[in-house]
Amino acid sequence: MAIKKDKTLQDFRPEPLGVLKLLQDRKIRQENLSFQESRPLLFALSLIAGIVLIVGTYLLLPISKIKAVSVVGNQYLENRYIERISGVNYQSRFFLTFPGFVARKVKQDPMIEDCKVRLLPNHIVQIEVNEKEPVGYRYNEEGPVLIIKDATQIPLTSEYMPMIARLPFITGFVEEGQTYKLAQALSKVDRKLIDEISEVEQYFLDYDEETLQIQMREGGYFFTSYYSIETLNAYHDIYVRMKDHNHCFYAESGKTIVTERACPWDEVPIEHEYWLDETGTPLTNKWGDKAVKHYYHDENGNFYLDENGNRIVIPINEFVEDVVDENFLENYFAGYYATGELVIPPEETEEGVPVEEGTDEEVVEEQETSQEG
Repeated sequence: MAIKKDKTLQDFRPEPLGVLKLLQDRKIRQENLSFQESRPLLFALSLIAGIVLIVGTYLLLPISKIKAVSVVGNQYLENRYIERISGVNYQSRFFLTFPGFVARKVKQDPMIEDCKVRLLPNHIVQIEVNEKEPVGYRYNEEGPVLIIKDATQIPLTSEYMPMIARLPFITGFVEEGQTYKLAQALSKVDRKLIDEISEVEQYFLDYDEETLQIQMREGGYFFTSYYSIETLNAYHDIYVRMKDHNHCFYAESGKTIVTERACPWDEVPIEHEYWLDETGTPLTNKWGDKAVKHYYHDENGNFYLDENGNRIVIPINEFVEDVVDENFLENYFAGYYATGELVIPPEETEEGVPVEEGTDEEVVEEQETSQEG
């Protein structure tokens, strides 16, 4: 056997094969263990990367955008205005639209009472609003304002201008408490009828300085108090039965009776006489109106006069209500109103017992009782 001359002494040293193999096996096991431990992380990273890729691709496609915006519940604000303040448009991504966030943005508007936002199938976003109810608008020192039915006032900005075509213009009612009473009264009027009112003006009638003069868009006039305004809801039924369209309607205070007569500016001024107390202060009825003296008259308006040529007044009771004599004509032509008041002279009854003056039944009963005694 020939000796190779190119080998050195190091080549002939014994190799520790067992130790090397152990080291190699340990290294392999550590690498496998590290790989096993990192598999969940790698899987998660791969999954996230896949999702990001899919979502990114989806968001870049037109299919991810909102297909339609549905605005419901609005009566006065325009759809475009509500869409604008919501921030939702056709460039918005459907699944990046968060209903709660959008609803909060819409409710920041002074005219919005409440808002709900829903994501509907086919990439439709529905915005449901509940508006505050305006009853009219007017001009204050600060500028034009909307009057809400709870008497709050909202600045009338350019965004709200389209709605004034459906609201009455209000003048007057500026003193403390009047705006509140007016708003509460108008809130009793049907919503559709509010659209038909052109103006509401404070009118000074003799018996009510806070009369509501309501002008309809068709030209009719309706006069009422805060407490009788609900009669306005029957306006169309009353209007078709109107005899003279140059007349106005009047709702009696606190009642459901509506009368037709000449408008205030066409009436001949009448000097009313009022019932006065001992201090000279006018008496008022249960409605707070000054009690007017009424006189007996015939169907043609001619007054019945006493022997001195004075009109015969209809007396009132403790409740400031007229006490009409049901037998007035009989007593008048019998001469019992000669002094202007009902005075029945003494006369003989069937038993021959004289009856004292007056018509009080209690007096007759007392005489009958004394006669029996």
